Amino acid sequence: MNFLKHKLSQDIVWSMGSLGVLAVCGIIINVLIAGLRDATVLGVFNQAYAIYITASQIAVFGLHYSVMRHTALHSGDRTELDRLLINAAFFALLLGICMALTMFSIAPLIGETLESPATTKALAKAAVGLVLFPLNKVLLAFLNGLRHMKAFAILQSLRYIILTLWIGVIAASNYPFERAMFGFLICELFMFIGVIVYLMTQGLVPSLEFDSKWTKLHFSFGAKSLLAGMFVELNSRIDVIMIGLFLPDRSVGIYSFAAMMGDGMYQVLGVLRTTFNPVLVSDLRTGNWIGLQQLLSRAKKYTFPCAIALATGLTIAFWLLGAYIMPMKGLEEGLISLVILLSSLTLVSGLVPFDNLMLVSGRPGLQTLQNLIVVCTNFGLNAALIPLLGIEGAALATAMSYVVGIATIVFLVHRLLAWNLLTNTAWR
Repeated sequence: MNFLKHKLSQDIVWSMGSLGVLAVCGIIINVLIAGLRDATVLGVFNQAYAIYITASQIAVFGLHYSVMRHTALHSGDRTELDRLLINAAFFALLLGICMALTMFSIAPLIGETLESPATTKALAKAAVGLVLFPLNKVLLAFLNGLRHMKAFAILQSLRYIILTLWIGVIAASNYPFERAMFGFLICELFMFIGVIVYLMTQGLVPSLEFDSKWTKLHFSFGAKSLLAGMFVELNSRIDVIMIGLFLPDRSVGIYSFAAMMGDGMYQVLGVLRTTFNPVLVSDLRTGNWIGLQQLLSRAKKYTFPCAIALATGLTIAFWLLGAYIMPMKGLEEGLISLVILLSSLTLVSGLVPFDNLMLVSGRPGLQTLQNLIVVCTNFGLNAALIPLLGIEGAALATAMSYVVGIATIVFLVHRLLAWNLLTNTAWR
């Protein structure tokens, strides 16, 4: 097939394969917890997971964004690649240890705020996974910047397969479910070993030369990118966290099952973003506006119809799971929330893969601003709508935040890059 002869096409295929594994594992995890335990336990897991993911973004401090961009920029200079990676890896490990200790210490406070003692126990055990998460994030960003997307995809898949297996074992056992949270540490250990083995086989293991020059570069870029990455993750979890503040764990579990399906669709679009980022860095650096416009044109042509098909399939799958496979769990109560989430994502699907344009063009501060606007919108609307509409209010708030995020990036790209993403015209 001619399609698969192109590097970008191959990268997309591998990334989509990884996303497929992620999506299937996400569904299996939620089904296992809901089926073998109950919606309350599912709510505890998803609250703890939402907080864990947010904490992990703080821990990595945006260093992975710096590594991805600078690796793409210096892809032909092995000396600089070694130095930038070693520097970022050292600080990522240090930050991971600090965040793990912090999360363990504040877990009781978070559980008390959410009025969920079970969440306290889950967070305390999930905290150990934060030791290695930032380091692995940096290592994967290095592979992303080099466009080793096959390895990137396989290693990402390994993380979720191991996590799913561990959670399944615990859910089926008589052990307290909070032990399932040790799965985060286990999958990160396997991930780290896998990355190191791959780097060795490719002759990419860096010389252990610490260059302090990269400290300022990484932390300067990372600090400007930190909130951008954190806000992206927080925006995808803020609805679950806010429901936990207003409603009981059971409501969190029902909504999070629907949100898991919506997040799966967002991850599909995110795969395209991850694959496009190194290409966008290169084309923006060289001023290849024809290439940029062609990429956007192809994305719009195929993404929207695929999004419609995916949204339809996810809705049917959710209905079957709730109504026939697990009819006694009450999960079908989240169907309306799912439809709201999928409808908004379908609407903006063609532009989601390009919503990191401020970051890849060297403007991480503006990327942070965009994501701050999205999170503030989501937080404010969740606070206003959940007390009035319950879980459907959370879905509506999150759906509106997706639209606001895309509108913001369209405005910024139009003003700063002279590129109209809606009409795909550029006047450089």
